[in-house]
Amino acid sequence: MPAVTQEVRMCDLCRELDYKIEACRRLENSTSDELMLEAVADLIRAYEEEKAKLHPNQSGEA
Repeated sequence: MPAVTQEVRMCDLCRELDYKIEACRRLENSTSDELMLEAVADLIRAYEEEKAKLHPNQSGEA
């Protein structure tokens, strides 16, 4: 049963990362400052990479 618990925990982390990505996208849409846009893009990229590490066997394509 530990595998199921680990899988649930990973999905919780994915939901948290999705929330952070969405918050970054809202911020991205509310500013025109180039430095802020670059920082937000870096954060989104980092969160997406972290999410991909949680589920390495899933592709990003839907």
